[in-house]
Amino acid sequence: MSILIKKDTRILIQGITTTEGRQNTSLMLESKAEIVAGVTPGRYGQEVMGVPVYDKVNEALKKHKVDISVIFVPKNFVLSAATESIQEKIPLIIIVTGDIPVTETIKIKNMAQKNGITLIGPGSAGILIPGICKAGIISSEYTLKGVTGVVTRSKKNEKYICQSLFKEEIGESAIVSLGGDDIIGTGFIETLKTFEEDENTQVVIIGGETKGRLEEDAARYIQETGYSKPVIAYLFDREKNIENAMEKEKLFIDAGVTVTQDVWEIGQIIKEATIEEE
Repeated sequence: MSILIKKDTRILIQGITTTEGRQNTSLMLESKAEIVAGVTPGRYGQEVMGVPVYDKVNEALKKHKVDISVIFVPKNFVLSAATESIQEKIPLIIIVTGDIPVTETIKIKNMAQKNGITLIGPGSAGILIPGICKAGIISSEYTLKGVTGVVTRSKKNEKYICQSLFKEEIGESAIVSLGGDDIIGTGFIETLKTFEEDENTQVVIIGGETKGRLEEDAARYIQETGYSKPVIAYLFDREKNIENAMEKEKLFIDAGVTVTQDVWEIGQIIKEATIEEE
């Protein structure tokens, strides 16, 4: 099974007529994404790359079935955009826009939880299944089909991990960007669960950060559950807070996670482990 998205996942783009929305609609279509509609208030009847544009989410849903909404709107409009999609029960919402006020993110997160909706972001680069589908802004430049699940936080950090894997000719089963804001929807634990259930994923890479507690929660979850797949962890901003980094790294090590302080070693670690198994 694919991680959250698959080849025939039907995508709605909120903010499709923004510069970022237009650019990434084009890139997503190139990555074989099935974008069925876009929404920008006041732009009803227009098209972007052949995708019809509507004023409101409920108007789009009258004519199209939608599995995911990807939100590119300016940050002042994220709350209203997300509220529209939640009210229409769209199962998965990815908020690419970042730096959303914490109070607004909490409102969105609570609404999503009450309605059983998966929320990724704010500040997410989205999800990419190499060769299958993309929802968001993750670059496919250094990606290959494979069996490595990658989960990171801040935008673009996933690219460095993919580059490390690419130089060793190692591919990914899925790449998930959770979002770099202080408060986000889906965390590492939920993604680890999804990767564990995914038959295409054999190893998981966590690209963590020193801020917040998501990495600590993930380490405890791995240890307490006896997580069934090998995990590698790397902290991107280690030099910004060495003390916090060392504490998180120790928790990961105690949980049986392989920790590296060099992102470029990740691919090499997996390659060496594969050779040893052979």
